[in-house]
Amino acid sequence: EKFDTLEDQCYASSQGILVTGGLGADRSVEVFIPNSGDTCSLPSLPDARQYHTMDTISNRPIICGGSDTRTSCLHLTPTSASGVWTNYATTVERRGYHTSWVSSAGLVLMGGEYSGYTTEAVPAGGAQFSLAQDTWGACAISTKDYTIITGGYDTRKVVAMYDLQGHIQNMPALTQGRYRHGCGSYFSGDTKVIVVAGGYDGISRLSSTEQLFTGAAAWTPAKPLPRALAAMATVSMDNRVFLTGGYDHDGHRVDILAFDGDDWTEVGQLQKARWRHAATTINTANLGCD
Repeated sequence: EKFDTLEDQCYASSQGILVTGGLGADRSVEVFIPNSGDTCSLPSLPDARQYHTMDTISNRPIICGGSDTRTSCLHLTPTSASGVWTNYATTVERRGYHTSWVSSAGLVLMGGEYSGYTTEAVPAGGAQFSLAQDTWGACAISTKDYTIITGGYDTRKVVAMYDLQGHIQNMPALTQGRYRHGCGSYFSGDTKVIVVAGGYDGISRLSSTEQLFTGAAAWTPAKPLPRALAAMATVSMDNRVFLTGGYDHDGHRVDILAFDGDDWTEVGQLQKARWRHAATTINTANLGCD
């Protein structure tokens, strides 16, 4: 990878993956730093969370919803080992198994098992747009201008693009329908590539990976995961897709895998095995965690 400035190089080396909650880990919070392979702990959540979302805005992590915390949003202030998770917002709709998007207008929560057609802005509140289909258990890949929602329990092959005005288009359907899967993106040269991996097909867990190159008419198979896996949390960073934890036939996992467009490689391990958790990227320079 090339960096234009020393500042860019320092920023990349300090980027980490923040992981919260999930079955097997309850309230625990930890950070993994890919550049060094180190992990560290941050203050625990005030309550156990699973199937929540987590996003970073101005290097502040914001957690929303969950199967047992459906209208609660928390944030860590300050973003450091001395921080405290406190109330950020109360959602209008109950949210769990939903997706989220840091748009140009702020954080948007989308769908979920309890409110599958709705979206809302946080913390402002109020509906944003309606989803074209009842969508939950999906995985979203986003920029500030649009979000692409892949799969879902009742939308297993659907890939739908939205902006703040609503549904833009359906993109080519997934080859393998899936939900509770992982997703992300990377660039191959100047071409953006979106990736989905693992999840459930309604009968069993999946190991398959497929990817869609910008402008392509169909998804193509890629290197499968080393094992069938579901209910993981993923982030896109350093032109790779990182997959954390998840559940396989042996139980919940500690593995952290990275996909570079060619292969999945184990790059580290979580401190605690977990699934149904959430992950986001964070700058670790001033965390001061252990």
